[in-house]
Amino acid sequence: MPRLTGPRLLAAALAVLYAFFWLWYGGQGRPLSDTEIRHYLARFDEIGPGDGSLRVRAQFEAWMRKDDGNEFFMVNLIDEPADLAKEAAYNEAILPQLFLRASFPVFMVRPFTDFIEPEGHHTWDMVAVMRYRSLRDLLNVIAGPDAERLRDLKEGSVAKTHVFPAHMVFSFVWVRFIAAVLLIAFGVALHFALRPLGWYRR
Repeated sequence: MPRLTGPRLLAAALAVLYAFFWLWYGGQGRPLSDTEIRHYLARFDEIGPGDGSLRVRAQFEAWMRKDDGNEFFMVNLIDEPADLAKEAAYNEAILPQLFLRASFPVFMVRPFTDFIEPEGHHTWDMVAVMRYRSLRDLLNVIAGPDAERLRDLKEGSVAKTHVFPAHMVFSFVWVRFIAAVLLIAFGVALHFALRPLGWYRR
């Protein structure tokens, strides 16, 4: 049996850390079951009416029934916040819940001029893309215990918005690969920092 040296322990610790990251980041899950779909629809009915709730409920039901369990990206076209205090409160309430589920903003951009657009188009103040690990994660937030408070804050935080989900076709940003490279670089730096110590070499 190989002797457990400092470098081997370090490599094992980094491998375990990356395994935890892989599980947290996810993105290849199972589709929603019929039982889960009924549960989330019942929660929508329980939460009660909201802005366009019947239409949104129907759209969610159609989405749930064709869910593939995989990650997706929500494209948000946003007007300036109707209430800056509510926007801050909404972000403070929802972002920690999203981060626990490996959901985060991919980027946010602000258009600076009109260019090529159809006649009579709406001009948006900001474009934001959010990564979600799965539809299940999104539903656990918006139909969870804080659903009504989040909905009230959301409705007051933006003047107008257009939101739609999308699947990634191609990207140069490979999060799992980047995380592995950063972890390897950290491990190499830590190895050279610990190498002069006698207990690490033994």
